[in-house]
Amino acid sequence: MLESRDRELLREERLAQEEHLGSCPRCTSFRSFWGDLKSCLREATEPALPAEVSENVRLRCHAELESRSRSRTGRDQERCPVAVPWPILAALVLLTGLTIIFLIPAIEEFRQAQKVTVETVLVFMVVLQNALMLFFAPVLMRRSRFSSFDFRRSQ
Repeated sequence: MLESRDRELLREERLAQEEHLGSCPRCTSFRSFWGDLKSCLREATEPALPAEVSENVRLRCHAELESRSRSRTGRDQERCPVAVPWPILAALVLLTGLTIIFLIPAIEEFRQAQKVTVETVLVFMVVLQNALMLFFAPVLMRRSRFSSFDFRRSQ
């Protein structure tokens, strides 16, 4: 019987249920109780929430939202990017220029000879190392702002 409230019963199931209800007084009384309970629940109204409780909850929600928005703006200001100091940028430009000066002849030599020499491998390794260190140094410095080490004051 409880199963019939979740889905529509087939014709055969409905007939079997009605036949059983005709012969079983316990199920008939349960069906009557179930119907009365459903009608009482339909007619029942929700208790009204007192006005002061409603106002108190509304004010607390607004205060919580306001405090969260204030804490977010504070965190956003903390996360603003840090300017990379000019000596670091000057070193970046200088080492990039030197890398290009050494890289061009090594590439030309490799293109003409079609051989990988020790000198060419070393130049390519230095270029790779410089590229990684120079181009990721600003990122590392910005992230270090959240660590205990301060690059600007460690001179």
